[in-house]
Amino acid sequence: MPGKIIFGIDIAKGSLQSKEKPGYAVAILKDGNVEHHRMVSFHKFLSMAWKEKPAIVAVDNIHELASDRRDLVMMLKKLPANTKLVQVTGGEHLLPLVKLAKQQGISFDRFDPNAEALACARLAELGIGYEVSAFEDKTMIKVSRARSPGKGGWSQNRYRRKVHDHVRQKAREIEDSLNEQSKARGFTYTQNIVERFGGYSKAEFLVDAPRSSLHMSSGKYGDVQVGVKAIERDALAFNPLKTRKRDYIIVGIDPGTTTAVAVITLEGELRMLHSSRTISIPDVIEMIADNGRPLIIASDVYPTPNAVEKIRRAFNAVLGSPDDIITTEDKIEFAKPFGYSNNHERDAIAAAVSVYRKNKNKFEQIKKKMPPGVDVDEVIAQVVRGKAIDTVLSELTKKDIKIPETGVSKEKITDETHHLRELLRRHDENFEEMKKYQDELKNELAFKDVKIRELEGIIDRQRTRTYDQLKKEKEIRIRNKEISRLQRLVSENNKRISLLNERIHKLKNVRRLEISGRVLPVKIISAFTKDSIIKTREQFGIKKGDIILLKEASGGGTITSKMLADLGVRAVIICNEMSHAAQEELFKLNVPVLEAKDVKIQLGHAEDFAVVNPDDIERAIEEWARKAEKRRMAAKEEWLESLVGEYRSERRRELKE
Repeated sequence: MPGKIIFGIDIAKGSLQSKEKPGYAVAILKDGNVEHHRMVSFHKFLSMAWKEKPAIVAVDNIHELASDRRDLVMMLKKLPANTKLVQVTGGEHLLPLVKLAKQQGISFDRFDPNAEALACARLAELGIGYEVSAFEDKTMIKVSRARSPGKGGWSQNRYRRKVHDHVRQKAREIEDSLNEQSKARGFTYTQNIVERFGGYSKAEFLVDAPRSSLHMSSGKYGDVQVGVKAIERDALAFNPLKTRKRDYIIVGIDPGTTTAVAVITLEGELRMLHSSRTISIPDVIEMIADNGRPLIIASDVYPTPNAVEKIRRAFNAVLGSPDDIITTEDKIEFAKPFGYSNNHERDAIAAAVSVYRKNKNKFEQIKKKMPPGVDVDEVIAQVVRGKAIDTVLSELTKKDIKIPETGVSKEKITDETHHLRELLRRHDENFEEMKKYQDELKNELAFKDVKIRELEGIIDRQRTRTYDQLKKEKEIRIRNKEISRLQRLVSENNKRISLLNERIHKLKNVRRLEISGRVLPVKIISAFTKDSIIKTREQFGIKKGDIILLKEASGGGTITSKMLADLGVRAVIICNEMSHAAQEELFKLNVPVLEAKDVKIQLGHAEDFAVVNPDDIERAIEEWARKAEKRRMAAKEEWLESLVGEYRSERRRELKE
């Protein structure tokens, strides 16, 4: 990348997980020169990036700059818009930096952070590495009010209209700018506008272009604020800096519960190693296709497993089987130079490496015979597929020979016909292979359809049993609730029956006492209130001529006094002082009010009724009647005296006049 500034960075001291803030070694490639900066803080590194605005910041592991995805996204936002963060050791799967550098003829001291930073920069300069992308190629532009207009009267309404008008004007400016930029760059956008009184309260533009390509920035413009931000991806993406040629590869596969795949180049270098318990055959095919064109697909056992054969047919690759059983010692020897995480990866590497070693000498011989300008990998592929090297060279070199305009020799026409027939034969073979593979897939699909129907039948039966069980449990719950309700109702009725029986028993006792004539029953009212009078009337009945005992007489008044008089009671016995208003009302209604001390009251067992001697009652009533008569006579005398006094006063006034 001539003419571009590239930063290489490596951690030199500390770490993101320790309390001590890390220091970085930064190597800057600029116009063929190298600048080294030692022990640079992260803040200083960002300042340098904004000053130089490099095209690439290269690192061997992005976790040296950010501990997690959130920190990485924040860091990418802080970098200049057109600066790429590149992880030179790979994307999802990392390769050792030393090995990558060695492949490109770069040597460095791996214990020197400055040398490692420079190696990262050199590799990025060669187009090796993956750009780390946390944002989609979409940008959100939001235009809104800088502050809320709040509540208020007419003046506030004018201010709100003014703010909304400013938002509308700014939104239209941005829309015009986007229209101009879209004509030059060919992107599209959508908008969402929220209209309010006098204009817009908010306008959003979703632009199908990366943030770095838009000449627009966030900011506050009076009563309007504009926010421009890139749309964050759900997961990090790793995009290769340089599109790799789809060269031929050798693939080793170890199928089973855990499937492992190893990919090596025709030079014997490991390109990809992966193992998983959940990966499917289509996923394996896609993974292999992403790494090149499979020439040979091999396994470490014979006969070849069915899964490996299916994958081979998908690519029409050559099957590579071991000549003999590969021992565990040989597998370890084959895989040790590359490194592996489990035995499945070891076996996949061993399968690929054993095929490579078997064909290595042939590959070298072919390379030595190649004339300039011929695709060596294509020649090797044709030879591995069974063609003679001379035939392949003849076919490949013919493509560069132009046919003269004046006549064509019969020999050349014959060779061209032979070549076309060979291509047709190969296509026919491929077609037949694919038809067989299609038939196998159809059989598998039919088997799976039968299995799915069986499982659906099991699910339906299980669902029916579950539904019946749930329905039964629901009915039981409903019945249990109804039984509980009826039991509560029965319990309440039993209590009511018990109370009524008890009341009947008491009423019978009172009735017997009334019939006997030896004593008079006294019906007890607990308090001189309407509720207590009504309760006693409901329980024992209060009829005309009954004698009433008030346990608490202080709370009554004219209304409760009239209630007793209307019931026709013969007399009222009080245990404490009654209010003057109540006494006056009962006196007016001619209801005797007797004190408990003047009569001998005998309370019942439960103190809900009492009896009194008839003679005592008669004597007390007669005494009350005499006092009442005297009170009435005194009232009459007082009335007459007041009347005479008024008459005399009137006469004196007349005589004076």
